[in-house]
Amino acid sequence: MEHHLRHRVVWLLLRPLVRLILLIRFNYRCQSAAPKGPYVVVSNHVTDWDPLLLGAAFRRQMYFLASEHIMRLGFVSRLLDWLVHPITRQKGGSAAPAVKEMLRCVKNGCNVALFPEGNRTWDGVTRDFPPSTGKLIKSSGAALVTFRITGGYLSSPRWSGDSARRGAMRGEVVKVYSAEELKGMSALQINAAIARDIHVDAFDDQRRRPVPYRGRHLAENLETLLYLCPKCFSTGTLTSEDDRFFCRSCGFETRYAPTGYFLGGEPPFPEVRSWNRWQTKQLEKRCREAKSGEPIFSDENLELWRVQSGVSSELLARGGMALYRDHLELPGSVSLPMDQITGMSLRGPTDLYIGSANGSSFLVRTHLNLCTHKYLSACSLLGAPVGFGV
Repeated sequence: MEHHLRHRVVWLLLRPLVRLILLIRFNYRCQSAAPKGPYVVVSNHVTDWDPLLLGAAFRRQMYFLASEHIMRLGFVSRLLDWLVHPITRQKGGSAAPAVKEMLRCVKNGCNVALFPEGNRTWDGVTRDFPPSTGKLIKSSGAALVTFRITGGYLSSPRWSGDSARRGAMRGEVVKVYSAEELKGMSALQINAAIARDIHVDAFDDQRRRPVPYRGRHLAENLETLLYLCPKCFSTGTLTSEDDRFFCRSCGFETRYAPTGYFLGGEPPFPEVRSWNRWQTKQLEKRCREAKSGEPIFSDENLELWRVQSGVSSELLARGGMALYRDHLELPGSVSLPMDQITGMSLRGPTDLYIGSANGSSFLVRTHLNLCTHKYLSACSLLGAPVGFGV
């Protein structure tokens, strides 16, 4: 808190530049907001740029909840800490230290911001968030500001990596709930208000107001989300190239259009959202029918790292990973029983963070376009507390 004045000056100086960059890069527009603080801002989570998208709309400085990996980047981490001092949380780990720091900021009259979903949306639809969010807001004693970003998913789909597209994006304050108003609401009512205010379905919006999102290599890396072929039901055989998306096993092929819809090849799904919902249903069936001792699925060419939150990471092994009904086999023959997994979360398209009951935090990484998201989805179906991530 002794550096709060510096953070306010940095915010004041950088905000106009950030607004200009976002306008040029994404055609992002937002109205300036200056609600009376202290307040907690909650927003849907759609791009890696979300803190900037949020910050561009608010005149008053705030502190952001972020993943701890940004504090393991050497000089960049030290610069970020000096400029904005993010509140960090370990992916797949306990949120308690981050919550304490957020509450401390509010008690000292500062504003904070968080993306309660914890992870960027995969298919354009706002995700569920922890039920404890409403309790956190209520106990803070601050006002609540709900903020909604539209057009973000098709501008920068999570599965696309660094490949962004320019169409139209907008950020807006939905509602300001005063501290007095929140006192008369239960935690459940606050959760319901947040869910209503920040909800976005990118494809419903696109049907109502079609906008082309133009860019290069539109379909590339789509296999980091869509892993199941709808024609031959093969796993891990889907491949992307430029705007093409095809199966190496059966020859099925379609194209990803600037509108976000599939064209040609008679795909059974009009867009990513429907395809992802279908493969999730198939995954539920696969998990139900899985036999003991037989892998539900597996992948090779992965790295296993041990992570010390905000400090360092250590490479432990290289090899394969396989999921079974009762345990997850990590590279280096590290076996995690399902009931010993305390949390799982993804950063970006493929980095999979796993917390274990013995206090260890692991990171599974790959340099290939593999879908690690399916492990998180399957572990959730098998009963592991995968959590909501950051």
